[in-house]
Amino acid sequence: MKGLAIAGLSVLMALIAAPPALAHALLRQSEPPDGAALDAPPDRIVITFTEEPEPALSLIKVVDSSGREVATGPVRTVAGQPLNLQLQLAPLPKGIYTVTWRTVSRVDGHVTGGAFAFGIGIVPAGTTPQPAAPPPSVLDVVARWIFYVGLSALIGAAWVSTVAFPTMPSRVGRVLSAGWLVSLLGLAVLVESQRADAGATFGQLLSTGIGRALAWRAGALAVAGAALAVASRVPPARRRAALIAAACCGLAAIFAHVMAGHAGASAGAWRWAKVLIQWAHMSTAAIWLGGLLALLIGLRGGSGSENAAAVKRFSSVAGVALGVVIATGAARAIDQVGSWTLLVSTAFGRLVLVKSAFLLALAGLGAVNRYRHVPRAPHSLPGLRKVATIELAIAAAVFAVTGLLTSIAPANLLEAASRPTPLVVTGSDFGTTVRARLEVTPGTPGINAFALRLADYDSGRPITAQRVSLRFMPLDRSGIGSSTLQLAATADGAFEGRGSNLSIEGRWQVVVTVERGVNSVEIPLTVALRTPPPVVETIREPGLPTLYIVKLPAASIQIYLDPERPGPTSVHVTFLDPAGNELPVSALAVTAASPRSGPTALKVIRFGAGHFAAEGTLPSGEVQLQITASLAAEQLRTSLPIRL
Repeated sequence: MKGLAIAGLSVLMALIAAPPALAHALLRQSEPPDGAALDAPPDRIVITFTEEPEPALSLIKVVDSSGREVATGPVRTVAGQPLNLQLQLAPLPKGIYTVTWRTVSRVDGHVTGGAFAFGIGIVPAGTTPQPAAPPPSVLDVVARWIFYVGLSALIGAAWVSTVAFPTMPSRVGRVLSAGWLVSLLGLAVLVESQRADAGATFGQLLSTGIGRALAWRAGALAVAGAALAVASRVPPARRRAALIAAACCGLAAIFAHVMAGHAGASAGAWRWAKVLIQWAHMSTAAIWLGGLLALLIGLRGGSGSENAAAVKRFSSVAGVALGVVIATGAARAIDQVGSWTLLVSTAFGRLVLVKSAFLLALAGLGAVNRYRHVPRAPHSLPGLRKVATIELAIAAAVFAVTGLLTSIAPANLLEAASRPTPLVVTGSDFGTTVRARLEVTPGTPGINAFALRLADYDSGRPITAQRVSLRFMPLDRSGIGSSTLQLAATADGAFEGRGSNLSIEGRWQVVVTVERGVNSVEIPLTVALRTPPPVVETIREPGLPTLYIVKLPAASIQIYLDPERPGPTSVHVTFLDPAGNELPVSALAVTAASPRSGPTALKVIRFGAGHFAAEGTLPSGEVQLQITASLAAEQLRTSLPIRL
């Protein structure tokens, strides 16, 4: 048993220390998109998330290339679109702007954040890293584990008291009380964990949808406590109804918990089916594993015939419960993972594999008890107790893995959020009869997917066309001919295609030709391709600061920190041309941001033509450095993630 406990603890710590996954309210898209080049300033920022965000605990800020905050304020949802948050903007001048956002999921209270950039009259160089989030909170995982264990003990003991034993043993009554108290403790720790992650006061948290979801769980536990109080004061003959009420309240608390998790955040016609499947999965696991704990404790001191009857009754129901747990767990895994690749390539998928292995071990041990030790129960119980004790140790690990699974994003949700943001350009023909919106994904040199939407200029209704094509001409390079790509209609006003016509970085003119019978119109658009993510070389030498070399198409940037630790430090930045000479940089801006705070501008000191130091105080953990430099005819911009 000691070795098993150590092994289970090792697995839990390895899972907690696994690479962090993104939290749940992930950025699905934004308007303007990341890397957009706009001719006119936008009147607002709109961010669409994969789960409903909590506006009262969310933040959107806009800073210019010097790190100066140019827009912040109350964040609101878009009417009729609860997944969207918006921030109204005053007119912005020409320049490059970085949008930093931080949000708390209204469904499960998890925090995530990130940044993206757009330009007004200027094309942003490089790309912005994907949204980042703190790794799963140890406090959050522990809170969920305590909550699951307590609820399972409460529900399982209530069931065993009413079904397995003719009268409730006093020891099982103590399991009931302990389960109720432990579940209350877990809920209290969960409240504190979500309050700390959101950076809110208790009053702010309780006034949000997250707080109301916690209140529903607390209400169910309060009624369960009242039922247990009644059960402790009435004669045994009248105790059954109170115990059933306590078990039902525990099941209601599980339902409220499921509604505040992945299943509750689902969208579409199958949402309630997913909720019920997840509820059945957790409820039957509580009946089975919590009941096993109560059974083992209740068997102490009972008569041989009474114990044998209790074991037989429990075994019959436990077999059905195990089947339900496995079937519902498989259904939820298929929904949340979706593919074999994601099962092994994501933290969520690997946790599902670990949990599946534990459940298979439990099934094997249950079979040993069912077919070897249950028939011997009238004469001997030591073998059953030994195997059941091992089952409970594994069950504790299963609850820990479950806590981790609810603290990170499902694999399929993470895949959807990590899809590249398309470049979006809009325009109309000179006769103002047709509006066009062209999305280019991923918007870098090479093969791209093109999605075109055409609408009537005045009414906005989709238009049909016999033939639609795109003609590509580079604007920054001479001697390269044009190419054409035919698009296929996919719906009214919707056309798609795929090709490598945008093969060179820079600006391209894309002319949309719309043929409608004998008439045709041309819509000129300008697409500025994103620069592919820079290559970063890291050099570490004993006794020296880590040197980061960011390789851009026309230059390289050497970066190191002195001292290389949280707190006051200097970020040294040197710009070099391909020959190794310092570039004449006229201006430099450096900002630092972490998942829990917005960007902070560092004080820049010039040492030479291309050598600078940016001074400031950096936090511990993940830090994102944003570097923007102005040369005579261009702007260099890059991001560098570091850990202190």
